[in-house]
Amino acid sequence: MNLTQRQMQAFLAVARLRHFTRAAEQLHITQAGLSAMMKDLEAQLDCRLFDRTTRSVSLTEEGQQLVPVADRLVTELQAVRDAIHHVSFKARSVLTVGVTPMVAASVMPETAKAFAALHPEVALKVRDIDRQAIQDGVATGAIDVGFGAFFRPASGIERRPIAVFRLMQFSASARASTGKGSARLRKLRWADLGDEPLLALHRANPIQALIDEHLHRVGQGGRARTELENIQTLLAMAEAGLGSAILPSFVRPAARRLALAEHLLVEPEVPVSYYQITRKGKPPAPAVQALAQALQAALGGGPQDASPRQAKA
Repeated sequence: MNLTQRQMQAFLAVARLRHFTRAAEQLHITQAGLSAMMKDLEAQLDCRLFDRTTRSVSLTEEGQQLVPVADRLVTELQAVRDAIHHVSFKARSVLTVGVTPMVAASVMPETAKAFAALHPEVALKVRDIDRQAIQDGVATGAIDVGFGAFFRPASGIERRPIAVFRLMQFSASARASTGKGSARLRKLRWADLGDEPLLALHRANPIQALIDEHLHRVGQGGRARTELENIQTLLAMAEAGLGSAILPSFVRPAARRLALAEHLLVEPEVPVSYYQITRKGKPPAPAVQALAQALQAALGGGPQDASPRQAKA
C-alpha cells in the first residue's frame, strides 16, 4: 500500500465539500486528476469511499470511517513538517526580505530595529530592489518574503494583504520655514485637481495605471506629465515645485522628510492594498508575521493613513 499525504488531503477536501469540482478548485488540480487520485485510493483500500450521482457526492460507510484517520494523519504530518521547517530556519538564522528602494530607505531601519527586539536570533537581510525582482526572488526561493503593491496574482506566489492605504496628492509647500511634516493632512476632491504638470511613474506601472484610471474618470487623463523611474525622484521634483505627484499614502514616511503639502484624494477615496508575498507551497518562516507587523506599524502614519483592516486579494 502506498498512500500519500496528497491523497489524504484530497479525500478530506471531497468529504468536506461533498463536491468534486469545488474540491479540485481548492486543491488547484483538475477534476479529472482528482477523480483519478480517488480511484487509486479506493483501489488501494479495496473499497468504495463515495457514492456519486450527477448531482451529489456522499460518503459511504467506509469513507466515514476513513475521515478521522485521514484527518489525524494529515495533521500529524503537517506538524512534523512545520517542526522540521522551524529547526531549519533556526539553523539558518537569516531571513531575506525584498522591499522596494523607497520603503527600504524610509521605513526599513525602523522596521529592522523593532524586528530585532522581537527576534534577536534572526539576522535580517534586506534586498532593496524593484517589484519584479522581488517577485522573481520569492518565486525561486532566493527571497523568503517580499512586500509591495503586488496587485496581480502570479504563478507560484502566495499573496496576503497586510494593510490598506489611499491615493494622495503631494505638491510643493510653503511650510519649509515652519518645519517639515508640520502641516495637517487635508482632503482634496479629484474634480478639484489643479492644472499643474503631473509627476508620474511610467504608464505600465500598476500603481500609475490605477492613478490614470481615476484621472480619466474626472477628465484629466490628458494633462501634461513628466514620467520618472522611482518614487523618491517624484517626491523631490514635487518639493522643487516642478509639478504634483499622486501616490499611495504608504509613501508618507519618505514624503515627511521633504517640504511637501499632502492631500488625501476623495470623491472617491481610492484604496491601495499593500501585500506580503511568499513562495506558494512553502510555509512562511516563523518570524515572517512579526516582520510584517513591524513593517505595517512603520508604514502607518496616522488615523487617515493605513487601515488595520485587510483588503481582499
